[in-house]
Amino acid sequence: MDDVDTAILRSLIKNSRISLSQMSKEIDVPDATISNRLKKLENEVIKRYTVILDWQKIGLDITTIIIIQTESELHEFVKEELSKLDEVSEVYSVSGEYDILIKVWVSNIKELNKLMNSKIRSIDGVEDLTEMIVMERVKEEMVPLIPRK
Repeated sequence: MDDVDTAILRSLIKNSRISLSQMSKEIDVPDATISNRLKKLENEVIKRYTVILDWQKIGLDITTIIIIQTESELHEFVKEELSKLDEVSEVYSVSGEYDILIKVWVSNIKELNKLMNSKIRSIDGVEDLTEMIVMERVKEEMVPLIPRK
C-alpha cells in the first residue's frame, strides 16, 4: 500500500458512497487510477462495505461490555453461541482471567437483564461473567487506518 491507496481508503472510511470522480478530485489522481486501485483494494484489503447506524435513533440506548469465563472444554461452543445472539455485535477470545469479551446492545436495563439471565448465562460452559455498562462513548469507530512507517 502506498499514499494513494491510503488516501482512497481514508476517503471511503469518511464516505463509502463517494463517487470515483469526487474521490479523484479530493485525492488529485485520475479516475482511471482510482478505479484500478479500488478494484485491487477490494480484492486484497477491503472486506466489505457496510453502514454505521445511529444507535440512539434505533433505540439501542444501552451498550454493555461483558467479560466471560468459560469451561475450557466448552470455550469454542460458548464463542459460537454468543456469536448467534442478535444483541451481540462483537465477540473476542481474550487472554487473562476471563476468556471472552463481548459487546452487546439493548434498549433498556430490563432487556439487558433478560439477555444476561435468559440467554448468556444459560449457555453451557459459561462459568462467570462481569458486565460493564458504557456510560460515555469517547471514541467508537471502525478499524483505524494508522500510517505505517
